[in-house]
Amino acid sequence: MLNSPHRAFGFMATLAMQALIAAQAIAAEPSLRVICDAHERPVAFEAIDLPASRIRELAELPADDEAFPRFLAVYVADEPAANDQPAMLGTYSIEKGVLRFTPRYPLRPGLKYSVTLRPSGIAETKDVVVVSVTGPEPKAGKPAEITHVYPTASVLPENQLKFYIHFSAPMSRGEAYERVRLLRADGEPIDVPFLELGEELWDASGRRLTLLIDPGRIKQGLKPREDVGPVLEAGQKYTLAIDAAWKAADGRPLARGHRKSFETAAPIAEAIDPAEWVVNAPRAGSKAPVRVRFPRPLDRALLERTLQVVGDDDVPIAGRVEVSREERLWEFYPEPSLPAGRYRLVVDTVLEDLAGNRVGQAFEIEQTDRPATRGQPASVSIPFDVPAAAATGK
Repeated sequence: MLNSPHRAFGFMATLAMQALIAAQAIAAEPSLRVICDAHERPVAFEAIDLPASRIRELAELPADDEAFPRFLAVYVADEPAANDQPAMLGTYSIEKGVLRFTPRYPLRPGLKYSVTLRPSGIAETKDVVVVSVTGPEPKAGKPAEITHVYPTASVLPENQLKFYIHFSAPMSRGEAYERVRLLRADGEPIDVPFLELGEELWDASGRRLTLLIDPGRIKQGLKPREDVGPVLEAGQKYTLAIDAAWKAADGRPLARGHRKSFETAAPIAEAIDPAEWVVNAPRAGSKAPVRVRFPRPLDRALLERTLQVVGDDDVPIAGRVEVSREERLWEFYPEPSLPAGRYRLVVDTVLEDLAGNRVGQAFEIEQTDRPATRGQPASVSIPFDVPAAAATGK
């Protein structure tokens, strides 16, 4: 049975409408979309309506491929960025046919950004889509503070390798080498004392910065040391000065600056030898910690993750760690307390002292230079006993 004219017309109209919708979809121009969180803060950017063939090409690439920033990039600028301006760091992904960029660090309050889409992936092209975005307003509340600077010792070796600066809140990126100076006794700053990396060494929280003194000016025989000289010299006084104008991630400067003064002694050139450590175990059932004393200060950050206590079954014991006495004392508080028995302190050989010397390997000697160190174990163990609880008299 044939359809009625009206039904046939309706069918043809439906086909025409579908064709129109399809044509509009094909003709859709690539555009940008800003993704915000629940507080209206921009957290990601998407390129929508890119050709399906382009999306398929990008989907086959690894997430860190250099091709992605050619299509979608974010710059600190008011207008489209110059070809040589570095783009903001972040991660790329393809989600439901959409190219997404998620910045590695939050947008800084009050700072303007240019989100740039080049659908063709060619730098010098006219088909550019640009959206200007301004970082969220600063939060109210207490400004960020410097909580700790490590090492805490007042006397450091001439070949001191690194400093750790801890903050009470996430900090902005890109200011570290401008805001931290190393001063001589007369107040004069040392020229470029730190290894200035393109990507500053922050932990995942943005609250701890690692500053490396240029190793080229520490190791004997390297050209930077011969040309410019060492950063630190034994018998001298120095100050690590941190500028209060350094801005936190919320856009506000620090509550106050910080100065750490110290003297320098002779360099430390020997590898760490755990045989020199003193391990004191508590009695069974005691709330006292396992105490490990070192003959010289060790790296504060590494001490938190390179030592662990394990039982006879090789299972790590749960507990908390405290480091004190100028990083010469490591204390482990087991949870719950330890029963009597045999235990081991397992030490990861990546542990370093203040001069970068590791367990079984001195900083001045590269691993590849000494065949004996190529087989360096991943860890070493120090056995110890937890004695039974003392008998109580009646």
